[in-house]
Amino acid sequence: MLKNLLLTGAIISSTLCYAQKSTKANLDLITTPEEAQIFIKENKSLKGKFVVFNKEKHNTPLTTALFDLPKGGSKIYENEFNKTTYKIIDKDEVTYYRASYIFINSEQYNETDLKRLKQTIYSKFNQGYRFKDLVNQYSMDKNASRGGDTGWIIEGTMPTEVEDELIKNNKNHYLNKLFTVDIADKNWHYVILKTEEPKPIEEIKVLKITEAL
Repeated sequence: MLKNLLLTGAIISSTLCYAQKSTKANLDLITTPEEAQIFIKENKSLKGKFVVFNKEKHNTPLTTALFDLPKGGSKIYENEFNKTTYKIIDKDEVTYYRASYIFINSEQYNETDLKRLKQTIYSKFNQGYRFKDLVNQYSMDKNASRGGDTGWIIEGTMPTEVEDELIKNNKNHYLNKLFTVDIADKNWHYVILKTEEPKPIEEIKVLKITEAL
């Protein structure tokens, strides 16, 4: 009986050791985000996640340690129940943009009233009104609760017409100056304040897996 228990224990231990070696070997082969996503789908028991960390937004002891790793590097954290592995799949600098805006839906305005409203916003801003106060007074979307701040954004975050001006034509607009973007077919109008110059921010793409011990 004891012999059988010892044999069973040895088999289980050997199996777990092989599984761990196999997982590490598979992780070593993953070098692209696409391969990481495939690995996650094919190994659901590992509770894999593909995470993008931004050095400006994510500032924790964990992310600080991960940003110090080279591309392809990994870090392991263990407790009595689990082993969590973080592998750096990619590492790059991405240019981000930032502004604040007032959104106006012109469905309730005729052309004259819309023009007058924009002129009022420009006039008050030039008189020294804080833009966030104008946002609270005039903006018509939920971002007004943030003072109109977009946060640091990249392409694909806002309507194409806005991004064309804020991102592609950024050099045409001065810091702390207003400009307007109209999307007439949707009755959307933006009065935009450029609040930051473009900023390269380091990003890491990380594969996270969790193995039961």
